[in-house]
Amino acid sequence: MALQNLVNSLGIRAKFIFMLASLGAVALIGIGYGAYSFSMKNSLNEAATKAQIIDSYIKASREYFMTAQRPLINELVEKDRFYPEIMSGFGITRRTVDMVRGEELHGFKFRQVSMNPHHPPNKADLFEEGLIKNFQQDANLKTLFGKTRDKNGELFYYQSRPIKFASEGCLKCHLDPAYAPKDLIELYGDTNGFDKNYKLGDIFAAYVVYVPLAPAEAAARVQALILFAGGAGTMVVGLLFIWFFLDIRIVKPIMELSARTEEVSIGKNLEKSLASSQMKDEIAALAKSIDRLRISLVKMLKRRKNE
Repeated sequence: MALQNLVNSLGIRAKFIFMLASLGAVALIGIGYGAYSFSMKNSLNEAATKAQIIDSYIKASREYFMTAQRPLINELVEKDRFYPEIMSGFGITRRTVDMVRGEELHGFKFRQVSMNPHHPPNKADLFEEGLIKNFQQDANLKTLFGKTRDKNGELFYYQSRPIKFASEGCLKCHLDPAYAPKDLIELYGDTNGFDKNYKLGDIFAAYVVYVPLAPAEAAARVQALILFAGGAGTMVVGLLFIWFFLDIRIVKPIMELSARTEEVSIGKNLEKSLASSQMKDEIAALAKSIDRLRISLVKMLKRRKNE
C-alpha cells in the first residue's frame, strides 16, 4: 500500500524511470542467473568428460592387469605369498591414480570403496554405500553420476561403476580367511574383507571418480556478478540519459505549457502564444491546440467588450 502511494505521488518522469528500472532489474537478475546456469552446465559437461577419461584409464588398466599380468604373476609367485604392489588390483589402481593426481589432477579424488574392505581407508561412506546398494539392486546398472558435496561442503561431480567378483582368484582373497594367502592375513587380518556368502559375479564394491566443481562454481559466480554489475552500470547510465532527455524534451515543455495555460485561465498574458521553441512533437501539437483555444477566447472577449 505504501509503495503504491509512493508510485502514485511520483511524476511522469519518475514513474517512467521507476518502471524501466524495475524491468531492467528483473532482466539483469534473469541474465545473471542464466549466465551462472549456463556456465555451470558447461562445467558439468567438462567434468563429465574428465571423469570419463579417468574412468576409462582405470578400466583399461585393471582389465590388462586381470587378463595379462595377474595370471603370469600367479605363476611366478609362491602360492601363499601376497604382494599388494603387484598382486592387488585395488592397490595397483589406487597407487597409480594417486601418482597421477598428485602431479596433474589437483583436487580430483579416486576411490575404490567397499562396505567390507580389507584396507580400512577403502571403507565406503554413507553416500558411497548408497551407490553400491544401487548397483546391487539393479544388475543392469552400469554407471551412476551427478553432483554431490563432501563432508566439508565442497562440490564435486562424481562418476561411479560397480566392481564384481570376476574370477575365482578374487573370491580366494575375500571368501574365507582359511584359504586366503597368508601374507594377506598378515597385512590386513582375518576379519575385514571376508564373507563366506560371497559368490562369483556379486557386486561388492565400486569405483568412484570425484571431479572438483568448486573452482568452476566460483568462476561461474564471478562471471554472473561481472555480467550483472556491467549490466547494472549500463542500465544506470541509460536511465540517467533517459531522465535528462525526458526533462529537456517532455517535462520542462509540459511544465511551461501548464504555467502558460494557468495564466490564460486567469486572464493573464492572453495575447502571448502558449507554444515555444522547446516544444516538439505531440507537446507542440497540444500547445497549438490550446493556443487556438486561447485565440478563440481572446476573440470572444473582444466581441463581448465591443458589444
